[in-house]
Amino acid sequence: MAMNGSQLNGWSAGTGSSLTPSQLNILILGTLAVVILLFSAWALVQAYRGLPTKSVSFRQFTELAVRLVVLYLAMLFLFFH
Repeated sequence: MAMNGSQLNGWSAGTGSSLTPSQLNILILGTLAVVILLFSAWALVQAYRGLPTKSVSFRQFTELAVRLVVLYLAMLFLFFH
């Protein structure tokens, strides 16, 4: 829902006219995407390191990959829709 003129004036007064609501939205969504991508990369690297030592089976590795894909899809649907 778009903001009306008085709401935009209040937003500008509160933020000092340095940040628009759409810029804040992009900043928050970008930060969320970066955090989830970094977590996914860390999880995949840790699981990949566990494959040669047999502490992680190939089935567990593929389950992790599927769970991360589901996480991506849920994030895209809920936050980037």
